[in-house]
Amino acid sequence: MPGASSKAFWIEGPIMDIDVYYSPRHQTFIAVYLTIYADSTFYYRYLRAERPIIPCYAPGGDKNSDHAENLLKYDWSEERVLYKAKPGLGGAFIYAGGIHTEYFGSNDVINGGTRLLLSWTAPTGQNPGSADSEYQIVTAEVNIA
Repeated sequence: MPGASSKAFWIEGPIMDIDVYYSPRHQTFIAVYLTIYADSTFYYRYLRAERPIIPCYAPGGDKNSDHAENLLKYDWSEERVLYKAKPGLGGAFIYAGGIHTEYFGSNDVINGGTRLLLSWTAPTGQNPGSADSEYQIVTAEVNIA
């Protein structure tokens, strides 16, 4: 059983649908997520470290550190808005949001670039048995400078 000083979580908040990636451009980890409040908004946080976080596999990286340790070792920034999605065709909130890394090649966030692809699902308000289906899958590009 974990001791009283151990963490039962690695990030606090009413979070769902979370993705975490390492950003070579920012030299830290970034978490992108939706909250349980159904506000159709993607939020992000980043790890705040006293010096750049460089993965163990990268030149100059700390060979005694790994990704999981970093997620627990440092504190996360305050929540910030990344992207506000429009309601789906049915006017309802979005869900099942996520990121798709490597979509933009050398200009993708995980390759040192600034571009990130988001996707999510939203109800259409149509009959699930119709040709229009009950859900739509939507994507958006964001720039993280």
